[in-house]
Amino acid sequence: MIQKYSPGEHIGVKDSGLLESAVLRARSSAFGEDAYPFIFGKAAALFESLGKNHPFQNANKRTAFAALVIFLQLNGYSFVMNQKDAEDMAVHMVNHKYSFQELSSIIQENCIDRKA
Repeated sequence: MIQKYSPGEHIGVKDSGLLESAVLRARSSAFGEDAYPFIFGKAAALFESLGKNHPFQNANKRTAFAALVIFLQLNGYSFVMNQKDAEDMAVHMVNHKYSFQELSSIIQENCIDRKA
């Protein structure tokens, strides 16, 4: 992704612990209960953690967005949002403009259930 959109930028994982934390957040539990029982909460947790943790040298927001789209596809959903709105969503997310619930709702509102 970096080579395509930002040639010449540093590539690679900056902090593997932050990457692992981001990936595992969507699967976390609290007091024996799934912390994110619904798919859109899991998607938001993955997107938010990858974007805010900055585990990569560069392209953290783009990678977070790509992971969001792929995660939803793997779970039977298509994420539909124009490029400008998607860019704004990623920037607002990393700048703490959304609560977690707002982010989860935005994701849900822009999904099409392909299983239906």
